[in-house]
Amino acid sequence: MKSAHPAIRIASAVASALAVIAIGSGAPAAWAGPETPPPSAHPAPSAFVGSVTSIDPIRTRPKGSGVGAVAGGVAGGVVAHELFGSTLGTVAGAAGGAVLGNNLERNHREGVAGYHVHVRLDDGRPRTITQTHIGDLRVGDRVRIEGGQVHRM
Repeated sequence: MKSAHPAIRIASAVASALAVIAIGSGAPAAWAGPETPPPSAHPAPSAFVGSVTSIDPIRTRPKGSGVGAVAGGVAGGVVAHELFGSTLGTVAGAAGGAVLGNNLERNHREGVAGYHVHVRLDDGRPRTITQTHIGDLRVGDRVRIEGGQVHRM
């Protein structure tokens, strides 16, 4: 048998290679290797991460000790007696002074028992966490909620 011309052999080899490439390109995607999903431009919202929208102190107003009421009652009685000169005016002044003195004392001793920290979570939901101390936490801080407490990130 006579050997084919070298040009024919090259053409045959090229045709075979092209046929293999054509067949291979029609292979299922599973053969092409694993595909990775495109990176997301925005991370998925978290149910535990967000931003502080406001912080409200929980104010306490303790009962008066009686010092303010007594001082107010004496002062009110003296002023009313000087103005009106009657027993009824003195008693009314003492009663009004006692009420005023008690309220002044209670307002002066007002304290903060804790804080309501309002957070807008990344998934859009609002949350309010009550805690006794906030440290240096401020409105606008990015926070994570863990164990019922707000922690700055």
